[in-house]
Amino acid sequence: MKLTQLLSSFDPLEIIGNSEVEISSLCYDSRKVSAGAMFFAWKGEKTDGHLYIGEAIEKKAQVIVCSEIPPEYTHRSVTFVKVRDPRRVLGKVASEYYGKPSDRLALVGVTGTNGKTTTSFLIRYLLEKQGMKSGIIGTVFYDTTQSCVSSNRTSPEGSDLQYLLYQMVQAGCGAGVMEVSSHAIDQGRIEGTNFQVGIYTNLSQDHLDYHRTMEQYQRSKENFVSYIQGGQRNTGAVVINVDDPRWGLFAEKLRGKKEMITVSAEGRKEATLKASSILCDRFSTIFNLEWAKKIFKARSSLLGYFNVENTLLALGATLLLGFPLERSISLLETFPGVPGRMERYYSKDGLLAIIDYAHSEDALSKLLHTLRSFQPSRIILVVGCGGDRDRTKRPKMAKVASDLADIVLFTSDNPRSESPEQIFDDMRPGVEVSKKVHWIVDREEAIRKAIIMANSKDIVCVAGKGHESYQEIAGVFYPFNDRLVVEKLLKERSEYGVALD
Repeated sequence: MKLTQLLSSFDPLEIIGNSEVEISSLCYDSRKVSAGAMFFAWKGEKTDGHLYIGEAIEKKAQVIVCSEIPPEYTHRSVTFVKVRDPRRVLGKVASEYYGKPSDRLALVGVTGTNGKTTTSFLIRYLLEKQGMKSGIIGTVFYDTTQSCVSSNRTSPEGSDLQYLLYQMVQAGCGAGVMEVSSHAIDQGRIEGTNFQVGIYTNLSQDHLDYHRTMEQYQRSKENFVSYIQGGQRNTGAVVINVDDPRWGLFAEKLRGKKEMITVSAEGRKEATLKASSILCDRFSTIFNLEWAKKIFKARSSLLGYFNVENTLLALGATLLLGFPLERSISLLETFPGVPGRMERYYSKDGLLAIIDYAHSEDALSKLLHTLRSFQPSRIILVVGCGGDRDRTKRPKMAKVASDLADIVLFTSDNPRSESPEQIFDDMRPGVEVSKKVHWIVDREEAIRKAIIMANSKDIVCVAGKGHESYQEIAGVFYPFNDRLVVEKLLKERSEYGVALD
């Protein structure tokens, strides 16, 4: 594709060189540049892409898009395009390059602090079971139905995102479901993307190491609405969880501006899709669902009150995409669940172990309240806090853990560049001295101790990492999977017995 065609997708500040050149690929990593590439350089949190312009030119990049044109290279036979924000421009250019793929899909975007992954997986399941082939992009993996790879971040970089959407179109998908992170919105990674339906799950403290304040965090999420335009299909629609007071106010702002379904697991009068008479046990969740003045009976394989919220949001999306509610409800019971999200494992003697991704104060609180509703003898919790992330949430998470679990084994999550002991020190102010608490750096040892001390009527909960297959320590990614560890230890418990504490 010629550069002149791509220039129609944004407004350059300055162009030096030939704008009629042919572009063979889009690239933001100088290590992956090939001849004819259009290379995008921006100033990031850890490094400055402008430092790699020379390397990109040596590898025969045809065009350089940057915010500062380096004069030492302008004599070379390469075209420079100056823009204010190359990262945002990347998504717009990539959308043009791949033929605006989001306009050819019924694309659903899910944003919020918690529940994005479960809601996304459930939407995809409901769509596919009703005949609409669908891809998914999110925290667990990127699956275009043509290829499936583990994700390294919730929402991919702009050019990667457009390529994934293009793959979905090429594979014959009618829809795509995407988790949309606050970072992706704030950094412009979803530029050039049109969503037909946008979903707002909830909002609680997270990522304040990046956003600094809850107000900025909320604003970034609210900004997602400007991308919900529906492409060539419509003007876009939203599904909003009004049980969250912040999103209740946001729904009022949007009323009359967007087609909207509001949902409530608390049966709020203002909600258009609401649940009541919720009953949860270790095996399923049953509730009444009200829509258009009709009452429906629903049984879901997802456990817990908070998953009723996720279910309502998913049903709202399918309604907006034109699928009948009764058929969607009938499929809830067979949903296989999500890796590392309220995932259940049982030992032969009946011990229930739960693995969940909960890594915020709010998510952990909802998880533990749900487990308490199952009336176990004790809840034995294994949990930690991630390194190089918001330190202010560490004592809050520790307090929720020590308040709501009977025994807590605090351990390493992904310490990253921090020492686990320092993370422990940040957590300690939230812990009651009288609580039965253990501090164990080694995560596998902590899980082992929890399973050994549990009796068959307890619940062991391993929280924080969910589906992750690694542990990041001092810049090194070591293989580690809570699911495999729990499976192995429960098998050992079944084979060799258990010494109760």
